[in-house]
Amino acid sequence: MSTISEDTYPPCDVLVAGGGMAGIAAAIAAARCGARTCLVERAGWLGGIGVTGATGLHTFYNVFGAVPGARPMRVAAGVAQELVDRVRELGGGVGHVPMERGADFVSMLTPVEPEVFKLAAAQLCAETGVRLLLHTVVDDVRARDGYVEGVVVWNKAGRRMLRAAQYVDCTGDGDLAAWAGAPHVHFGPGDPGAYPIGFTFRLCNVDLDALEADLERRGLISQIAHAVKPGTSRPGLVRLGIDTRRLRESGVAEAPQYFFSTSLRPRELTYCNCINYGPVDGLDPEAHTAAETTLRAQMFAIAELFRRHFAGCEDCYAAGPAPAAGVRRGRAIRCDYELTLEDCTTGRQFPDQVGCFGFIDNSRYSVCDAGAYGIPYRALIPQRLDNVLVAGRMISVDLVAHNSTRNTVCCLICGEAAGTAAAMAAAAGREPRELDPQAVREALRRGGALLEPAPEA
Repeated sequence: MSTISEDTYPPCDVLVAGGGMAGIAAAIAAARCGARTCLVERAGWLGGIGVTGATGLHTFYNVFGAVPGARPMRVAAGVAQELVDRVRELGGGVGHVPMERGADFVSMLTPVEPEVFKLAAAQLCAETGVRLLLHTVVDDVRARDGYVEGVVVWNKAGRRMLRAAQYVDCTGDGDLAAWAGAPHVHFGPGDPGAYPIGFTFRLCNVDLDALEADLERRGLISQIAHAVKPGTSRPGLVRLGIDTRRLRESGVAEAPQYFFSTSLRPRELTYCNCINYGPVDGLDPEAHTAAETTLRAQMFAIAELFRRHFAGCEDCYAAGPAPAAGVRRGRAIRCDYELTLEDCTTGRQFPDQVGCFGFIDNSRYSVCDAGAYGIPYRALIPQRLDNVLVAGRMISVDLVAHNSTRNTVCCLICGEAAGTAAAMAAAAGREPRELDPQAVREALRRGGALLEPAPEA
């Protein structure tokens, strides 16, 4: 067995495991609160499947298009908005775009160019003093009686021990918390809470105007939005959803079950989200392997479908696939409070809430009256652990709550709250659950975060 070095990395105040949406926000927030912060990420870039698996950042607003006369309300600001602003400054975004069709599902979409987002996230981390360790995986956790003493990481330099006062698990599947002893739920392929693995790619060399006109003529558009893209001067297609059920009824039997995409560049559908494998056990490496090979073949089949059936796509091709298939669910960590379907659909508010959210990625459910539900601080504190917080897709056991909290903007919101609380706990020498939630809320407000939905014109 390889030795574990204790002296390679100096101790820090807050260690964030996982550099996806939740991890980026957690690390930036912790560093801004004065904590010596280290962010560990297994990939060579930041953003996770939030930028390689999503068709946009869902969503900074309530779903006001679902209720006639409902007012637009902001549910996210803070670090999340800073990332959007930076992406736009770097030429990779168009801000928040109102949906022209399909607003009853997502009313405002925030598309971002994935490569530009990766740069924006790295810049903000560097500017706030976050120490990045990319190409580094969490390999083991050393914990005793609910207290994490250190995390063993592996990279090309070998196995190293990282020690911190507080830890924020943003690994997506709760690896750190689960290995430290937190109760959790593991979803196998036959379980009601299991998800398929997804895969996104770019479809290039597309005449977007011709494609849109063809789909419009055939009544196949389910979602659409336009905006002025970076480097252009007139509004162009930035969101496209295709009614694949009608497409199959028209005789295209090989059409996928759904098709959603965004476009940030001319002649390109920057994200195509339409293929899945499973449901599977999100922690099964053999399932991951099968998904990778199967989904890459499906990607080319979708490109061929577009070439054969849609105007403007005669010479299109698939490119820029996600670097890895995207796992939606493996574990859920049991926390001091667990959001439920009722909490989300009724728009419940909490006295200790550290954020709010209003989108449920499930067409059978929505937040009543186009509102938003609160995210209580307790929902970020794993049971039986003293110096760990969690943020990201693994915070909800309930399936419908998970349909909501796993989304990109909710992960950013929870990450900022967890990072802020971790820094406060480290400074005070206390456990996160010993903090006054009102003090955490006030610190978040000072940082620009929204704790309740805010009406916006």
